[in-house]
Amino acid sequence: MRYAIAVAALTLALSSWAQTLNVGDPAPALPVAKWVKGQPVKAFQQGKVYVVEFWATWCGPCRQTIPHLTKLAEKYKDKVTIIGVSVWERANANDPNAHIQRVEKFVQEMGDKMNYTVAVDGAEGVIAKTWMEAAGQNGIPAAFVIDQQKRIVWIGHPMGGLDEVLEKVLAGNFDWKAEAERQKRLREQMEAIQADYAEYVQLMQQRKYADALAKLDAMLPKYSEFASDLKLTRFETLLRVDEKQAYAYALQLAQNEFKDNAQVLNFLAWTIVDDETQPPLQSPDYQAAITIARRAVELTKEEDANILDTLAYAYFKSGDVQNALKYQKMAVDLAEKDPAMSADAKQEIRARYEKFQKAAQK
Repeated sequence: MRYAIAVAALTLALSSWAQTLNVGDPAPALPVAKWVKGQPVKAFQQGKVYVVEFWATWCGPCRQTIPHLTKLAEKYKDKVTIIGVSVWERANANDPNAHIQRVEKFVQEMGDKMNYTVAVDGAEGVIAKTWMEAAGQNGIPAAFVIDQQKRIVWIGHPMGGLDEVLEKVLAGNFDWKAEAERQKRLREQMEAIQADYAEYVQLMQQRKYADALAKLDAMLPKYSEFASDLKLTRFETLLRVDEKQAYAYALQLAQNEFKDNAQVLNFLAWTIVDDETQPPLQSPDYQAAITIARRAVELTKEEDANILDTLAYAYFKSGDVQNALKYQKMAVDLAEKDPAMSADAKQEIRARYEKFQKAAQK
C-alpha cells in the first residue's frame, strides 16, 4: 500500500490463531535470532518501559512507521526502550540466514533514520508465534507496550495512539484494565460484525450502492470499536451514490474525528485526486482535496513526501500549476533523501514533477 495505514476498506478477517496472549499478561521472552542494532535486551527489567514493534523489510506500511519510532526513541531517551523485531521475512530454503542478512542491509541503509534497537526473528518464527500469533495479531506493523511491571498494557498500530499511551504509562496513570476490556469488546464486536459486513459486501457486489450505504448507516451505531473504519468505508460508498454528498462528508470527517490524523486525511484527499480511483469520479472536488491535504501537510510540518505529493496533485488538478510545482519539488527533495521509500515510489513522485514542469511550459 502507498500509505502508512490501510484505510481503503474495512477488512475483518478473523485470525485463525487461538489467542493466548492478552493485555495484562506478562511479556514473553525475546529469543531473537540476532540483535542487529542497539543494545540487546536479554530480559525485560522491572521499573522500565518498552515498546516491541513487529515489522518486515517487505512491508510498505512498516517502512512508513520507522521515522515515527525514531522520533519516539529520541523523545523518550533513557525512559523507553524501543525494539523493532523483524518477523515473517521471506525464507530462503538454500540459506536459512539470508533473511538476517537482508534485515542487516536494510538497517544499515536506514542509518540514523532507524535509530533504535533492532532484532530479527529466526527462520522458525519463534518470536512471531509467541508474540504475534499468540496475541491474535495477523498484520504488521504491530506494537506492544510493556510497562514497569513487565506486563503488556497495550497492543496496536504504532501510528494509532502509541504516543498517548506512552505518556500515560510513564506517568503511571495508564488504565491497562480498561484497555484489556476494550480489547475484549473489540474481539466480541469483530465476531459480531462478520454477518453484517458480509451483507454489505454482497450489496456492493450487486451494485446496490444505496442499499449498501443504508446498511453501513445501520452498522455505525452498533459497532463503536470499528466506527473509524466504517466511516471511511461510508465515504468510499457514498462516492458511488452521490459524489457531492461524499465530498461534504469527507470535509466533515477531516474537520472532526480525523482532524489530527495526517494519514487518514491523506487517504481522503488522494481518493479525490487519484486517477485510478474506481469507478472514475465524475465531478472531483479538488478544492475539498486541497483543504484536506493542506491540513495533513500542516500536521506533518511539510516533512512527508507522500502527503506533499497529494497536495501538489490536488493543486495541479485544480489548475494551479505553480503551487503544484512548489509542493511537488518539496516532495521530490524529501523522497530522494528517504531510504525507507521504495524506488518505485520515488520514481512516481519524480515523474509527477516532470509532468507539472511540462504543463508550466505550455
